[in-house]
Amino acid sequence: MIIDDYAYKNKLSKVNPNIKFAIGMFLLFLSLINPYNYISIFIICVMSFVIVVIAKIELKDYVHFIKIPLAFLIISIIMILITFSQNKESLLYSIKIGSLYIGVSNESISSATHLFFRALSCLTCIYFVMLTTSFNQLIFVFKKLHLPDVVLEISMLMYRFIFIFVEEVSDIRKSQELRFGYINLKNGYNSFGLLVNMLFKRMMIRYDEMSIALDMKLYDGTFYIVEED
Repeated sequence: MIIDDYAYKNKLSKVNPNIKFAIGMFLLFLSLINPYNYISIFIICVMSFVIVVIAKIELKDYVHFIKIPLAFLIISIIMILITFSQNKESLLYSIKIGSLYIGVSNESISSATHLFFRALSCLTCIYFVMLTTSFNQLIFVFKKLHLPDVVLEISMLMYRFIFIFVEEVSDIRKSQELRFGYINLKNGYNSFGLLVNMLFKRMMIRYDEMSIALDMKLYDGTFYIVEED
């Protein structure tokens, strides 16, 4: 959970979360509605500069975060670039398959380029909020936005169980690897099945442990959120 670690330890972690959230959401909204590529590129550069230079997020980690959704974005862009037409003259480059020509046109290149920069600018805005604002700070922001308490409580429980899930998967898989559980394909399938089975049982045990801990703290069904000074 490197993103969560950075959210608590970055150089902007002490900055007012309302300001960070407002800046991130404003630029995200601007990225969604602006029709110009140069504005999107400007937002990408500004957000990346703030994240890497000011917040002191490692460049290699930031690039790694971007690469994951970027792969899906590139696949989508390729699908937009490809155009089917019965008129060869409307395409810049094409190949004929049957009675149709498959290629790229000026319009598809323009649309794909605009979508790429728009999506990437939105992505950098989201990462700005994620990497500089901790979950606790986001909860305070959402509370000030008057989100229902039940939504905040569900979010807190889901956030907690993400860490429990990752921890259990890591422990079980490490134990299996030490016993050569993934040494070949057959053992890998068997080990994966055992991992899923064991994971379900472990998650239920951890849920019972958390319920007991909440009962010992006189939990009455409400998480009381107190903002830090």
